[in-house]
Amino acid sequence: MKKTKKFIGLIAILCFVMLLSSTSLAAKGSFNVSKTSATLTEGGSTTFNITTTNCEGQFTISSSNSNVVKVSSTSTWVNGSTTITLTAVKKGSAKITITASDVGDNSAEPQPVTGSRTIAVTVNEKTTGGSNSGSSSGSSSSGSSSSGSNTTKTPTFKNTNQKVYTTGDCNLRSSWSTSSSATSVSKNTELTLTGTSTETVNGYTWYRVTYKGSTKYIASSLVTYNKPKDKEDDNKDDDKEKSSNKNLSSLKIDGIDMTPSFSKDTTQYTAHVDGDVDELKINAKAEDSKAKVAIEGNKGLKEGDNIIKVKVTAEDETTRTYFITVTKGEGTEIDTGLKLSELIIERVDFESTFKPDVYSYDLDLTSYVEKLDITATPSQADATVEISGNEDFKEGENVIIILLTSADGNETATYQIKVKVPAEVMEKASEEENISLYILIGIAVAVVLIAIIVVVRRHRANREDDYEEEFLEDDDIKIRSDKQDGIGGRRFASYENEERLEEEEEEEQEEKETRSSRNATLDDFLNARDDEEDGPRKPRGRHSR
Repeated sequence: MKKTKKFIGLIAILCFVMLLSSTSLAAKGSFNVSKTSATLTEGGSTTFNITTTNCEGQFTISSSNSNVVKVSSTSTWVNGSTTITLTAVKKGSAKITITASDVGDNSAEPQPVTGSRTIAVTVNEKTTGGSNSGSSSGSSSSGSSSSGSNTTKTPTFKNTNQKVYTTGDCNLRSSWSTSSSATSVSKNTELTLTGTSTETVNGYTWYRVTYKGSTKYIASSLVTYNKPKDKEDDNKDDDKEKSSNKNLSSLKIDGIDMTPSFSKDTTQYTAHVDGDVDELKINAKAEDSKAKVAIEGNKGLKEGDNIIKVKVTAEDETTRTYFITVTKGEGTEIDTGLKLSELIIERVDFESTFKPDVYSYDLDLTSYVEKLDITATPSQADATVEISGNEDFKEGENVIIILLTSADGNETATYQIKVKVPAEVMEKASEEENISLYILIGIAVAVVLIAIIVVVRRHRANREDDYEEEFLEDDDIKIRSDKQDGIGGRRFASYENEERLEEEEEEEQEEKETRSSRNATLDDFLNARDDEEDGPRKPRGRHSR
């Protein structure tokens, strides 16, 4: 019996492990954001969604330059989907970082979900005339974009009833054509949203609204669901928040050309000077008037390479350093910019497509894969590479972000791969997953049934062995013959009739002894009579009368 219990225990553990493995995939958690880039005008805004899959928790949202772009919330709890608003303050660029700070999956024993996503935002200077212009998603690697020309296409609207507010001075159109008649409204004008659309028509995604009893149309990027704060509250927020802007607005060397041309987001430059130059006059201006600029290494130049550092310290004490490699005398220009020298995607012919100076790519999946194995080699040996978004793909567009960071942390580069997953690919993957789950469950049920059958048979065999050992010793069979009743045959002992059979055997034994004793007494009596009578007599049998 002990062996049987151990066998049952092993089967139960096996089934539990199989069922646990069949559900482990469904419990894996991940998150995504709905945008990777956006372009705004001063005073405009846009929104993006943080969407979780099989997980929930706290996310932090930060802007690399809050003087250019502000976020509506710096921390939020997400269980499903949450909308965050980005507001353009002034011309410039900023990077929005969404980080999983305290997020766990939905498994029985929650595992942490980590990682971050980024959105590159560019803010253009506001133009006069209040024309409809707002956010638009970043262009693909091919560089194609909507021209904004009029078309006869009619957008499909989904009915709704919500209050929205304009993010800047703009026009309300009488139709979804940019050439239709317009009604100008100011920033923070309250509108009633009656219809939303996801289609791009004439270069914009249009919303249908009601303004002063009339139906109007407006670009979706020009409205927000968040009610604007009072100016006093905005001023209080500005007083509390210190600027993190550590960008240069200009960087020049008097009489010397730098390579590449200056960009505030580029931190590595090269230059050449003659052998008789000992000092450089560098003009560096911070983008934020509250930031401080310090220059070192531009005096006492030696032959060969010299590193000049231009350090910018923002109001919040965060820093960024621009590097200029100056070669004195003869030399060859060195490209010190941080890039990828190699990008390989397993099972995808991507090497022929990749170019170090191209930072955005499109990739269409024809069959579903849970994860794309990516090998990214940076041009700088000590640089770190962080890859996110290369697994748990959903239907539609998914974005893989490859973030490069230099060893000193002062330079970064970002590559993105837009992975498109058609609906039919997701449906096929779902069917295959369901079939696999059904197979696992079927195997588990079959194993349980087989285990039950084996246990029952072993139990029966053990009982029969016990019966044979206990009741069928000697000839293994007890035969009883009942001559008095005229009934002969074999009766096999059984566990239930043991006591009754023993009693019958005792009664029969007593009856035999009594009968034997009576016969012996009768024989003695007859023998005595024969001795007393004269002459021989006819012999008498035991049962003669």
